[in-house]
Amino acid sequence: MKHEDVVAALRVIAEKGMAINITKEDLKDLQTYNLIDVAKGAENERSPACVLTKKGKVMLKANSKNLSAE
Repeated sequence: MKHEDVVAALRVIAEKGMAINITKEDLKDLQTYNLIDVAKGAENERSPACVLTKKGKVMLKANSKNLSAE
């Protein structure tokens, strides 16, 4: 995933609480980097319920400031 894709995915998860239009491979990548947690039992759903970890929140916040400054 490109950096912009990661930030966009984190933004969707933060706003909706679900991994909408995010592939299973991308979800695995986000979990590997400890940016999200997928709800127990929802791993195999099409759009599983997710929450951002502390690291994910920090990354989203830092990149949101960069976008607003441009």
